[in-house]
Amino acid sequence: MEYYRPILAFHVIAIISWMAGILYLFRILVHGAERRHEHPKVESILQMMAFKLYKYITVPAMVASWIAGIAMAWLNTALWHQPWFIVKFISAILLSGATGYAGKLTKQFNRGEELPAGKTLRFVNEIPTIFMIVIVIMVIMRPF
Repeated sequence: MEYYRPILAFHVIAIISWMAGILYLFRILVHGAERRHEHPKVESILQMMAFKLYKYITVPAMVASWIAGIAMAWLNTALWHQPWFIVKFISAILLSGATGYAGKLTKQFNRGEELPAGKTLRFVNEIPTIFMIVIVIMVIMRPF
């Protein structure tokens, strides 16, 4: 258990990076969907930003979050018997799915394919926020 708190600190840093990446990525995609035909240079810059944000920040932060989270669960197996932890774990899986969807949209955008409407992407951008809220409430409040 002497490694638990350093792993927890790393986990929190990775989660913050993951959330920043996924939320900003969806905003870039919103701008890409709404402004892509205004100026080719703007589209090119947004495509590069989306690609780099997804590949070099968002996905590595998600992977680091999972590695640290699984390490903590392995060090403290009692977590698996806590209902709040199960809800948190399922929410993290769903957040990973939202991240995968953002990656799919990023690839579409970089191939020059149409994205969903900006209004749709604004709504989709709120989904990771909802999962984050559920996760934070589960960890801090530990209901059930």
